[in-house]
Amino acid sequence: MTETTAPAPVRSVRAGSLAVLALPALFLGYLSGFPEGAGIVVMAAAVVASAVLRASGHPRRAAYAPVPVLVGLWVEAVSAPVGFGTEFVAGFAGVAFLVWLADDPARPVGGAVRGLSVVAVPALALGIAWSSALFLPAGVVPLGVAGALLALTIAAVALLVGRPSLFEHEEARS
Repeated sequence: MTETTAPAPVRSVRAGSLAVLALPALFLGYLSGFPEGAGIVVMAAAVVASAVLRASGHPRRAAYAPVPVLVGLWVEAVSAPVGFGTEFVAGFAGVAFLVWLADDPARPVGGAVRGLSVVAVPALALGIAWSSALFLPAGVVPLGVAGALLALTIAAVALLVGRPSLFEHEEARS
């Protein structure tokens, strides 16, 4: 077989980051507004489809791996009832999605760790939203505290955008 007709090798799927993605996504499917566990089925199908696309040896197919999970998270978030627990799980599923994206098997091991500076900003925003909703009573002073935390997050974003080398650096393969 020539190089162009040879089948592409199957890439391994890293189970750790896939589990980090699957657990909150399936829990969001459980909390969604779909009857009789259909939300769990939707999210399970999305996670499996993404894992299959990511494991495919074809770079073009692997590039579309985030799409099923992203669509599944969107469907579940739109149909989920409004509530603190559901919104927190949806935010955590979004951060888990970013961790899964950072841990691409086409890159050297440890992609999730290298991508922590990128994942830290949405995680910090999720923490601010969660703590503001849960711990701060309504009023002017708590609003100022939440505003200060948001300003801190914006400063962190500005720092990260100002230093793109912090976002990611690939290690040399030997």
